[in-house]
This record gives sequence, structure tokens and C-alpha cells, in this order.
Amino acid sequence: MRREVRVSCARGTVVPLHADGADSSELVTLCESLFPECDVVAPQGPRARDPFHSSAAPADPRWGAYSGYSWFRRDDLGRPEPASFGDSLAQLESLARELHAAGRAPLHLVGRREGATLALGAALAFPELLASIVALEGTAPEIPGWSDVRAVPPELPILSLANDYTDRCAEGAPHGRS
Repeated sequence: MRREVRVSCARGTVVPLHADGADSSELVTLCESLFPECDVVAPQGPRARDPFHSSAAPADPRWGAYSGYSWFRRDDLGRPEPASFGDSLAQLESLARELHAAGRAPLHLVGRREGATLALGAALAFPELLASIVALEGTAPEIPGWSDVRAVPPELPILSLANDYTDRCAEGAPHGRS
């Protein structure tokens, strides 16, 4: 499922990728502000978060934590689970190729948390289809045998902002790629 906010822009398309537990609307306003001359095509994670597979009762405050959608599952170490991550990455690549074929390039990905991890995975998998990436509060995917043998081309602009961005700036950590 995806939501097209503006269509027929000659300056490209921005694709917001929401965090786990959110939906396609989470980053639309931010993307419209960051890229005012671009179309916005907001896909939604394919997996509904399901409270019925939880032990929490409906009155339990944790029940609300099961709303929204997710892009992928995580393994016991917190890394993206390869099959569900690969599935979402393939769907994102299909969308990128569709937008390119329709003349809606260049493509800019803006992701938050799990959406940022997916965007950074896209930089590893199909960088030739991307113009830039903004990763908010996310980390690069760690998938043994896949992410460790790939590299992001240095010419692909990536802005990565972590939770502790202001602390890192105060400590003199480099801005941009992290």
C-alpha cells in the first residue's frame, strides 16, 4: 500500500519510510517541507503489528504498542531478520524502478528508525536508483553475509541523524555519514 501526496513534479520524488509501529502518513509533512518541489510517494510497511499474538490483555498499556505497521522483523540480537528485510527491500526496489520508469526520478529516501535502516539497506542494494538518503534515528542493517560485503558509493549523499545527535555534535563527532 502507498499514498501519493503530490504527483507530476518535474524535480523528482521523495519516498518517506516510516518507523516500526507507524504508518505511511508519519513523515509526509516533514518530506513536503524538506523537498517542496518534489512529489511524495509514501509506502506503508507490509506487516500489521498484531496484538493478538501477544500475551498482553486489552487493558494492558502494552496493547497500544502493537498499532501500526512494520517493514521487517528482528532477530534475537536486534538485527533485521533477513527474509522479512529482504522482502521489504525488494518491494522498495520495485517501487524505485517503477518511479524511474515513469520519469519521476531522482529519488530521495527519508527514513525514521526501521525506515532509516531500510533506506540505508537500499543504499547498499540499489544505489544507482537513489539521489540521496536522510536516515533519522536508524542504523545500517547488519545482515551477516550480505551487508558486510557491500559498500555504499561515496558519491551517494547520506545524512544520518542519531538519537544522540546533539551529544555527538558536542563531542566533535563528524556530521553526515555515521
